[in-house]
Amino acid sequence: MNEVLKIIHERRSVRDFKPDQIKEDDLKAILEAGRQAPSAWNRQPWYFTVVQKKSLLDKMVDSAKGALQKNPSEQIKSMPWLIAPNFHYFFNAPTVIFISGQNSVENASGDCAVALMNMYYAAQSLGLQACVVVTALSALSTESGPGFMKDLEIPEGYTPMYTLVVGYTSKPIPMAAPRKEDFVNFIK
Repeated sequence: MNEVLKIIHERRSVRDFKPDQIKEDDLKAILEAGRQAPSAWNRQPWYFTVVQKKSLLDKMVDSAKGALQKNPSEQIKSMPWLIAPNFHYFFNAPTVIFISGQNSVENASGDCAVALMNMYYAAQSLGLQACVVVTALSALSTESGPGFMKDLEIPEGYTPMYTLVVGYTSKPIPMAAPRKEDFVNFIK
């Protein structure tokens, strides 16, 4: 199996991180992998914000929990751990990359998702672990949201769409969940 396919098969969403910060060269390589992603009409409608300031991430988690506690959705009620006092939406990862999309680009979300996955695979190839997290973005829809946007230095005209938490894990990498067997239809 070639190296790219091996990384795709071995990639797992890890939700437990050591506090050790990732290496600067690894971070640069991850960001460059995102920058190299294909995009519709080569618009490259993404903007990456790297946050390694734990106090800011903790504030965002607290705000997001407050928002979710007020959310009457059955899905939220069925997952009480989401609002548990010790649960951290960023899983205490030392590095969180916010991927924002340009509002004026119609398919920015899809293009940003491709950049996100490039970064995910780059992290895996460098011996790091990662997980895509979107729950914490609910902090941006709270009263504190405009302040968080300012803290994150998100440029005007961009909206955060995804976050990628990155770091080292001390736990064994989980086994892959079974994959669907009937997932494709061939028409020849």
